[in-house]
Amino acid sequence: MAVPPQLRALLLAVNALLRKRRYHAALAMLKGFRNGAVYGVKIRAPHALVMTFLFRSGRSTCTCCHDSCLPCAAWAWRRATFPNPGGTLSLCSLG
Repeated sequence: MAVPPQLRALLLAVNALLRKRRYHAALAMLKGFRNGAVYGVKIRAPHALVMTFLFRSGRSTCTCCHDSCLPCAAWAWRRATFPNPGGTLSLCSLG
């Protein structure tokens, strides 16, 4: 499959830019952010979801009158996935 000359020139220019030592720190920082996001999505979020439904017993800080409240379960999952979300908001609006 033939690559158009414009795309080939763009790839060569990008590769030359990436090889420059002066951009190494910025590219390493971008790579770190990307790896952290991938880890969070692939590992931490599904693990927190499974642990929330497997080991959550009784009622949490939910003030609604329902035994199984999906918004409160989602909020518990969010707290387990992102430990310091900031603020003490209540997601349940059923109570």
